[in-house]
Amino acid sequence: MRKISFATLVFILSVISFFSFSSNNKAIQAKDINDRAVINPFNLLFPPTGLIFTSDAGNSSPVNITWSRSSAGVTYRWKFGAPNISNVILNLPSNNGGADTLLTVTPAAVDGILAGLGLNPGESASGEWAVWAYQGMDSLKSSQTFSITFKRKAVLNPFSLLFPPTGLTLVTSPENNAIININWRKSGTGATYKWKFGAPSINSVILSLPSNNSGNDTVLTVTPAAVDGILAGLGLNPGDSVAGQWAVWSYNGTDSLKSAETFQITFRRSKLSGFNLLFPPTGLTFVTDPNNTSPVNITWSKSATGVSYKWKFGAPDIGNAILSLPSNNSGADTILTVTPAAVDGILAGLGLNPGDSVAGQWAVWAFLDGDSLKSSQTFNITFKRDNQIGIQQIGTEIPGSFTLSQNFPNPFNPATIIRFSIPKNSFVSLKVYDLAGKEISNLINENLTAGNYEADFDGSGITSGVYFYRLQTDDFTDTKRMTLIK
Repeated sequence: MRKISFATLVFILSVISFFSFSSNNKAIQAKDINDRAVINPFNLLFPPTGLIFTSDAGNSSPVNITWSRSSAGVTYRWKFGAPNISNVILNLPSNNGGADTLLTVTPAAVDGILAGLGLNPGESASGEWAVWAYQGMDSLKSSQTFSITFKRKAVLNPFSLLFPPTGLTLVTSPENNAIININWRKSGTGATYKWKFGAPSINSVILSLPSNNSGNDTVLTVTPAAVDGILAGLGLNPGDSVAGQWAVWSYNGTDSLKSAETFQITFRRSKLSGFNLLFPPTGLTFVTDPNNTSPVNITWSKSATGVSYKWKFGAPDIGNAILSLPSNNSGADTILTVTPAAVDGILAGLGLNPGDSVAGQWAVWAFLDGDSLKSSQTFNITFKRDNQIGIQQIGTEIPGSFTLSQNFPNPFNPATIIRFSIPKNSFVSLKVYDLAGKEISNLINENLTAGNYEADFDGSGITSGVYFYRLQTDDFTDTKRMTLIK
């Protein structure tokens, strides 16, 4: 038998011991793995995705955020991230030190957290929430990630009414579309508003309207025409009125707050009805003449019984009225009689020189018992002072062509005569210009019948120099030069 050395025996025993230890260690590791709990997938339950959670500093009612169980021995943490779950800004253990599958919160507690994050009342933060399960060093996120918006409840503060002042009477009319703004002070961020009217007091509300911008503004824009339609719907006839009170309510969720004041107001439907302008038609040029006393009637239709009227002229538009005259019969008639001579005197009083003109608009206002109503139309008109220059037809012969003759005398001081011929009825313009092309005088601007004409031009109001006169019709234009020497 072969003998084994001591060294060899020691080596063999060492190898046997090593493999024996390795086998025992693997067995222990396998047992440890089998004893450790497995984290199973789990689902979010409540609140559902997309919810808006409104916080409220005064609400301590419990709200449970819940999810399904993963496995025994697991602990949980609820997390919220904004704008998404990858940016976590809130991290809270579930109830019972993280052992339960729910997290109980209150709107008051959440409001404090949002305030700590810098959100003001009425502001919101949108993001995502999910839950993580933990077992030892292992963790697993919930199968879903739900969207959620946290909004701080707006605080309703006392607020005051501004306009109209208490005691006002608002006269309504179906033709009056003037803008009226009812306004008040702000209650709080995020508040919405409703204007209310009650008769005989605010305790009996008969009108309730949201403010502008779907109730978000502190103003309600109305027109007398719109209010008139509402009053008609309530059974009020023209001339009737209803006295009561108005106030404003602010809202935030289920909370509401009335304005600090209640104002008196009376709504009265006007008896005035819409009416139309008749004569002269829009666009007319009215030529005045200090020697012409022939009556000219400006007319319009009737508004209502007992109405008085005023005719008004404004330049460049009716918004800038410079003439205001009562109609005939001390304002009782639907007619205003004027003469070219009277109008010429008025224009002279306004500073217009002979030959000057002013373009603008005219309309009529009806008045009754403190109410007023403008005519349905506004007509354009031009008033032109006669330049005192004689324009007369020469003979009865009908010329064969358009001509413009040289003025005579030329040079002249201070007056000269300009002759021209038109072979057919035409609209004729005869104007005088200086060397710079500026219009000096509008001698003719009207329809003339076929014939030979002459016009006088008086240069006493201008300086010596070279001027041009131009004849223009639909079919003919000619310009000639003349010289004034003083």
